[in-house]
Parts: sequence; structure tokens; C-alpha cells
Amino acid sequence: VVVIDGITIGRPCCGVHNCPEALGSNRHRFCPGHDDRHDICAVEGCEAAVEPHYLTCCDPDHRLLETNHKKRDKALFQLRGRLQRANVSHPNDS
Repeated sequence: VVVIDGITIGRPCCGVHNCPEALGSNRHRFCPGHDDRHDICAVEGCEAAVEPHYLTCCDPDHRLLETNHKKRDKALFQLRGRLQRANVSHPNDS
């Protein structure tokens, strides 16, 4: 594993903690042995079934976690976070 500028580079691994089995593809979330976990809520400790087109169950708190996680992947959200971490200020009228 290599960490460069806060980005971790390494081999993709199964979503089950400490599972040594390789993924079938880089786009897969679980290895072939844990493929049945796709139908279970992504929140740790929750064993409820997922809702269609979501990674979480119908629990509003779990859905909020997923929504906030997806927001982190948006480019503007990432840029704002990087600017805040760098303590860079930009005047509005520049």
C-alpha cells in the first residue's frame, strides 16, 4: 500500500474485514465468497435487507449515512475540503 498526498493506493479488497480473498473485478465490492452480502445493509451491525438502488436499508439514519458518503465523492465537495485543510482563503471580489 502506498499513500501519496492523502490518497491510499493498494489492491482492492473485499468489504468484509480481514478477508484475504481477491475481488473478481476492481469494480466489485465483495469477493466471490461474500457476494451474498450485497443484499445486506452496508451499515456495520445492521443485517436488514437493502432497498433497491441503495446500499442501505430503509432506516432513515442509515440512508442519511449513505447520502452523506456519496456527497463526499462529488468534485466540488472535495475541492472545498482541500481548501479548508490547506487554510486557503479566497476573497469573493477577487
